Amino acid sequence: MEKLGEINMRILVFVKTFANPTLTFIYSEILEMSKKHEVLVITNERRNDELFPFQNVKEVPFSTENIFSKIKLKLQYNNVPWSFKNSNFEKSISEMVENFKPDIIHTHFGFESWYFLYNFKNRLQIPIFISFHGFDASHKLNSWLYRQSVRKFFKRNDINPIFVSNFMKKHVADKLGLKTIKGKILYYGTDTEFFKPDTDRNIKNEEIIFLQISSFTEKKGHEYTIKAFHKYLQLGSKTGIKAKMILAGDGSLRQSAIDLVEQLKIADKVSFPGIVTKFGARELMMEANIFVHHSITSLTVGDMEGIPNAIMEAMAMELPILSTFHSGIPELVENNLNGYLVKERDIEDYSNKMDLISNWSKLPINREKVEMLFEKNTHQKSLENFYLEALNI
Repeated sequence: MEKLGEINMRILVFVKTFANPTLTFIYSEILEMSKKHEVLVITNERRNDELFPFQNVKEVPFSTENIFSKIKLKLQYNNVPWSFKNSNFEKSISEMVENFKPDIIHTHFGFESWYFLYNFKNRLQIPIFISFHGFDASHKLNSWLYRQSVRKFFKRNDINPIFVSNFMKKHVADKLGLKTIKGKILYYGTDTEFFKPDTDRNIKNEEIIFLQISSFTEKKGHEYTIKAFHKYLQLGSKTGIKAKMILAGDGSLRQSAIDLVEQLKIADKVSFPGIVTKFGARELMMEANIFVHHSITSLTVGDMEGIPNAIMEAMAMELPILSTFHSGIPELVENNLNGYLVKERDIEDYSNKMDLISNWSKLPINREKVEMLFEKNTHQKSLENFYLEALNI
C-alpha cells in the first residue's frame, strides 16, 4: 500500500452468489470500491454476468452433487458448524488468498459468511468484515447453533461486524443476550445522480399512482398493501378519488398477490409489470405520486428487512413514503415528515394513511435526507474509513 491519501488496498470479497438481481447493493459497492482499489470477488456461484459484469471474479463451487452433499446442505440449513467444512474449498480459497495477498477480507451475510470463515485459517490476522443485511440478523438468530457461531466469530479480534441500521445492531445484541456488541453502522448508499427527479417533466396524473418495487416475499407485505388499497378504493368510490397501484418485481408470492387482487375485484386498478431494471424503476418513480412499502416481520421464520433500498431511491426521487414501523425504516423515514409509518399489518390505518398521503406533493426534504445520510459516495467513504481504521492507518 502507498502513503495515506494515495492508498490502494487489495480487497477480497466473498459472496455466496454473485450477482443476485435482488442484491444489487452488493454489486454496486464492489463496483465503486474497484474504481480506487484492487478487488477480487470469490463466489460459490457466478450468475448474471451479462447483467452484472465484473472481471476479477473467481468461482469456487462449495460441493458436488452427491448424497453426502445433500445431507450437509440440510445440516447447513440447520446451522451445524462442521457441515460448512470442505477440504477442497479450503484449499482453493487458501491458495487464492496467498496469491492475491489481500489487505482486507469482506464477506456478506452472516450465515453465508460461514462458508468462508469455517474454511479459512487467518494466520496473518487479515482484518475480516462481515456485513449483516437482514435475514442473517433476524430469523437466523432463532437458532441456538447460529447464535453460537455469531458469538464465536464476534470474539475474534480479526472480525469486524457491519450492520445496516442501529436497530439491527441492537436486535442482534438482544438475541445474543448481550447489552452491547462490537460493530459499525453502515447505511446503504443510493446513487442520487441516477435517482433524481426530472425537473423538465411535468407529469400530471389523472389518477393517483401508488408504487411498490420489491421482490414478492412475505416480509415485503404485499398482502396488506393490497387489502388496504382495496379499502381505500371503496372510500374513493364515494368521494370520487381515482387511483391505481403498480406492484413491480417478482418472487414466490407474486402469483398469490395477483390472485388476491382478482379475488377483491380490483384487477383493473393494480398492475404487475414484473422485474424492472434500474432504468425501469426510475421511470416508474417519475410517474408515481406515492411510494408504498408495507414491511413486516414474517410469521413463518421471523425474517426482517434491513432498510429497503427501494425506499431510499424513491426518497431521492422526492416521493412521499408510506411504510411501517419496521426494523431500521424509522431511521430513514420520519413519521409525518417524510411520509407516514403505521404498525405492521394494520390494514385499517394503512388505508387511512393512503387517503391522507394522496394529497401530498413531491418532497424535496426526502431527497435532502438521502443526500445527507444515504448517498452512495458517503457509503463508500465510510466503508473505506472502516478498512483503514482496521489497518491502523
